[in-house]
Amino acid sequence: MVELMEYLLVFGVTAALAGFSVMTFSGFLPALHQTQGQSEVEQLAGAAELAAQNGSATIILPLANATVSCSAGLLSLQTAGMGYSSSIGAACAFRATGLNGLCKLVFARTETGVTMEVQG
Repeated sequence: MVELMEYLLVFGVTAALAGFSVMTFSGFLPALHQTQGQSEVEQLAGAAELAAQNGSATIILPLANATVSCSAGLLSLQTAGMGYSSSIGAACAFRATGLNGLCKLVFARTETGVTMEVQG
């Protein structure tokens, strides 16, 4: 009888820890993706702002089925079903869809505002 109680106690603690771990990581992974997406859009916005000030800027980012667009000074990134945006403080007009893998994005200042070209 004591052995059965010990077994049930060990099994119960193990099951509780496993359930807690699943709940923790299930809630943690979406937050990690959101942080990564926000970081990527801020890096893109920084490169676009740099191009607006200095004439050009290049950034290389690993992207997965992403869309990068900019209109009226608002840069947007759509990736993993989530959308992120950041103001760049300059006129812009571009859109690139289906970006996958390591993407080299070249931002340039033109007479009409900041543009972006995908290379490679």
